Amino acid sequence: MLMLHVPTLLALLGTALMAVVIFAPAPAVVPRSAASELFSPLPFEAFAAAGIVPLPELPPPSSVVWPALVDPSAAQCDAGVRLALIDALAAVRTPWADAILRQALGEEPDARVRAAIEATRSA
Repeated sequence: MLMLHVPTLLALLGTALMAVVIFAPAPAVVPRSAASELFSPLPFEAFAAAGIVPLPELPPPSSVVWPALVDPSAAQCDAGVRLALIDALAAVRTPWADAILRQALGEEPDARVRAAIEATRSA
């Protein structure tokens, strides 16, 4: 007896849900604000009171690019790290390492590092 009523109950439930979907009021549409209304600029006085602080000057870009050929993270290394890289490249002694040492000799500004490169070439 209960089996006969289940399809009927499901049909009534489906009809009720469709009635809610069809006849329910539409959601209220909220007008969107313009971007200029969302972000209001600060008054000029806020900037004038704080004063304009000049940005610090950046150091000139380094002309030494050969360490980046070994490892991109070594692009801005100091002379001590470049000396260690030269020792490592001299120990490897492959055509790749020799090409980097030749480029390093041409662009290295530090006299100690240049001397270390020349010492590896004569060895």
